[in-house]
Amino acid sequence: MGPVNPPSARTGEGHGHDSTHKGPRARATPCLYKGFRVLKASLSLRQTQRLSMTPELRQALGLLQMSALELRDMVREALEHNLLLEKTEDSNDAPATPEEGGPPPDADNPEEKAPAEPEELPVAEWDSAEITLTWSDGGEAEVPEPAAQPGASLREHLLLQLNLAHLSARDTAIGTLLIDSLNDDGYLTESLDELRQAFGDNGSGPEPEEMEAVLHRLQTFDPTGVGARDLRECLDLQLHPLLPATPGRELALTLVNGHLQELAAHAHAQLCRTLDVTAAELEAAIALIQSLNPRPGTALAASAVDFVMPDVLASRRDGRWVVELNPETAPRLRVNTMYAAALGRRHREQHGDLGRQLQEARWLVRSLKMRNETLLRVAQCIVRHQAHFLSEGEEAMRPLMLKNVAAELGLHESTISRVVANKYLAAPRGTLAFRHFFSNELSSDDGGAHSATAIRALIRKLIAQEDPHSPLSDDRITRELVSRGIRVARRTVAKYRESMTIPPAHERKRLATR
Repeated sequence: MGPVNPPSARTGEGHGHDSTHKGPRARATPCLYKGFRVLKASLSLRQTQRLSMTPELRQALGLLQMSALELRDMVREALEHNLLLEKTEDSNDAPATPEEGGPPPDADNPEEKAPAEPEELPVAEWDSAEITLTWSDGGEAEVPEPAAQPGASLREHLLLQLNLAHLSARDTAIGTLLIDSLNDDGYLTESLDELRQAFGDNGSGPEPEEMEAVLHRLQTFDPTGVGARDLRECLDLQLHPLLPATPGRELALTLVNGHLQELAAHAHAQLCRTLDVTAAELEAAIALIQSLNPRPGTALAASAVDFVMPDVLASRRDGRWVVELNPETAPRLRVNTMYAAALGRRHREQHGDLGRQLQEARWLVRSLKMRNETLLRVAQCIVRHQAHFLSEGEEAMRPLMLKNVAAELGLHESTISRVVANKYLAAPRGTLAFRHFFSNELSSDDGGAHSATAIRALIRKLIAQEDPHSPLSDDRITRELVSRGIRVARRTVAKYRESMTIPPAHERKRLATR
């Protein structure tokens, strides 16, 4: 008898499901008998833990990372489809400030239980998601819709001119294809050969000369410069229609068509020698080029407007910072008590759909309450750490990371990441994203720490105060920071300077000299 093969992975220990198992479980364990491996049956007891992703937990986590506008749309849709949900009427009770204390966090929180905070919100009713707000003065203000863009889009504007051009049906089809191929800046990014393939390969496609002719006609449309294939052609199309007597026109055409690289490098002295022109003539041509629009399509491009509504409000009152939810973005919902009472346990089975809606309504109300409480707690923690930044500016920003807030509030770091995503805080210094308050930590000689945001602000301040004719190099900025007790490498200074789109010292000196 030969040796017995080892047991398969299905019979080995540690390869079962992740769910919790209690009670005896049979397993086969290998043992040696006269030099051969045999299987021996035995019983073992094992217990494991697993977090189940219930629908309620999935909904609560989804609400945490929604922005104010996304939450507004979701609540509006829920009110339309769920008969048991309704908006909470304005309460006549005296509002309570967040600093007056609050109960411990909810026991059904999907994350770990957080220690009670002195500034936590009061817990709402089971069937109500209303949170008492200090700044609520009655009446729920609707979030205004973003204003629509007036006028037609770039495509509609060009198609109208194409229809008025009285072209043949074939040329009109070519022109429509070219217009549809333009990007938002008004540039034609695809080659004419690639666009010809859109008409098919059956021999009826347009010739390259036809494509060029229709493109040249399109380039005469408004706005001037539309249909260009690169920046040089775009500027050239805007310069040609100008009157020949326009100051600097001919020199500007020469610069655009042959010296764009030198122009971008500000090599003015070299251009004057190469083109045999005076500095005044060169300046006139450059001023004319700078008056052109390198992105002609943006004047009519229908782009969406970024609309930001702050989720939290921070204000200075009586020498202390007060943090509150924005009453315009905090949804206030509750379950209709009359319908909920009618759907008692004895009648709920007879109305399965209404019973399901009642359960969904209570889940949503509870998830909204948890979202509002968690959002306010995180905002209060951020303001406590960054109070000096709100009062003094970016140079007073303290280092803060997600794990610090998570450890202080007793929540998981992933929960804090969901909370700060797409959330904004309105303060006297403006409306800032929650992410703006988090920055890495750099050590100092005295054992303290400086945030990356504060160091960027200090670098920007040093450059603003420098002599324009003798600007500070990255090495000199590094030595200045080290003299102030901030240990930072030169490459870090260069990285921070580039992130603020500040040119290096030699370019700043050349611009100042010019």
